[in-house]
Amino acid sequence: MSAWELVLDGSYDSRSNMARDLAMFESVISGSRSGVLRIYDWSEPAVTFGRHQKAFTPSDPSLHIPLLRRPTGGGAVLHVRDITFSLSVPCRGRFSRGIEDSCRTVTGIFASALEHCGLAVEMKGDETGFSSICFRRSSPVELCIGGSKVLGLAALRKRGFMLFQGVVPLAVDATLSRRVFGMEGDPGLKGIHDYIPGFHVETFVSRLLDVFASQADLLFSHCSGEDGQDHHDNERKIHLRRQEP
Repeated sequence: MSAWELVLDGSYDSRSNMARDLAMFESVISGSRSGVLRIYDWSEPAVTFGRHQKAFTPSDPSLHIPLLRRPTGGGAVLHVRDITFSLSVPCRGRFSRGIEDSCRTVTGIFASALEHCGLAVEMKGDETGFSSICFRRSSPVELCIGGSKVLGLAALRKRGFMLFQGVVPLAVDATLSRRVFGMEGDPGLKGIHDYIPGFHVETFVSRLLDVFASQADLLFSHCSGEDGQDHHDNERKIHLRRQEP
């Protein structure tokens, strides 16, 4: 069983999140790390957009919000209260069969963990097309509950390694979404807390690590962040920012 690193960053500095994901990916490419799973939230609302998109501009010109380009592709995402993750891996084992198949592996692991927490998720979506807004459309390697997308995933392949970046919204701010995306944003989207108000992130992360071990033969050990500071005292817990709905 391979042993990779788990980094639990909690509510991390929004303007640094994409750079931190990329730095961890580069550390795997360089060989200083075998593989890294990073799980985090956002210290403030922010928008990320895909590496192939033009510079993103909010629909409301008076809105001042961090706008961050992702190293991976996909459409724009408004991050408010999320479980956001990056996974940096070598293209071998379960990740040796191309981007689409590897995305299915990652999504399947997250699906199993969410199902363990009581959510009836399914992997489905449109085979063709692209949406400039991530959660307006689901691809076949993303997750939905009914008609609502609950996991967005994008990937980058580079020199025999892959970076996955994904997000599971805990709550959706419909008002802020309209200011960011205008009428194109879907006010009917839901977060996990809309389905299970008592959903526990710590329990989900524990289930996720179990599924990585059973389905991908990967064991993650908790490690300190790149700044040398240990952000958590328990490899099974992640303390995300909590707010009342």
